[in-house]
Amino acid sequence: MRPHRFSALTAAVAMVIVAIATSAQAVSLNKSFSGESFLDTSLGGTTSAARPELAGVVLEDDIQPFSFNGVSGTVQNRVVREDGSGTLDFYWRITVDPSAIGAAPGVIEAFRLGDFGYSYLNDADWRIDGLGSAAPFTARLFNPASHPDGSINFLFVDPAVSFPDSSRFFFLHTDATSYAKTATYDLLCAPSDCISGSFNTFAPSVPEPSTMLLLGSGLAGIMAWRRKGRSI
Repeated sequence: MRPHRFSALTAAVAMVIVAIATSAQAVSLNKSFSGESFLDTSLGGTTSAARPELAGVVLEDDIQPFSFNGVSGTVQNRVVREDGSGTLDFYWRITVDPSAIGAAPGVIEAFRLGDFGYSYLNDADWRIDGLGSAAPFTARLFNPASHPDGSINFLFVDPAVSFPDSSRFFFLHTDATSYAKTATYDLLCAPSDCISGSFNTFAPSVPEPSTMLLLGSGLAGIMAWRRKGRSI
C-alpha cells in the first residue's frame, strides 16, 4: 500500500460522511462470536454535535514517539472525563513524520490494542471533527476465548496513515471511572506487514483496595453524620 493524498473524490466522500454522522449514535462492537477468531465492525465516524455526551475534560495527553522499519512518528494517548456522566473515554491519534515520504513502508495501516479489558470493548468510533484525515473505518475485535484481556485492532485501509495525512482521533467510549497505564499497543506498517515494538497506553482500571477502603470509610462517615443530623 502506498502513501495517499486526499483526492477530490475522497474529499467528497468525507463530506457525505460528515453529513451522515450528524445523526450518528453509539457504534456497538460486534460480539456475536460463534467460533470466529475475530469480528469486524464498520465505523462511520461521529462528531460532538451527534454525540454530545463525549464532551469532557482532558485528563491525560501523552505523546509517544515511534520508529521502525523506515517509518517514524508519534501516537497521542488521551483520556477524557465526560462532563455529564463523569465516565472515561480513551482516544488515540497517529502522526507520521515527513522523513517517511517516499519510503515504501512509510504508512501505518493498523493500531493494535491489547489488555484493555474485554468488558470495556463495547463502543468504538472516530471523530470527524478535529484534526487529521485518515480514519479507521473498521474495528476488529478478537474472540475473548483467545484474548480474554481484550484486544481490538483499528484498521486504516484507505487511506492509511501517512505524511501529511495524520489520523483522526479514534476512541473507545467506556463507563469506567478510573484508569491506569495498563494496556499495550503496537503498529502495523505497509506494504510488508512490519510490526513495531510494544508501547504502554491508558485503559480502565479498578481502584486499589486501599482507595476503596478510604471511599467506604468516607461514605460511612457521611451516612453517620446524616443520621446524627436527622436525630437533632
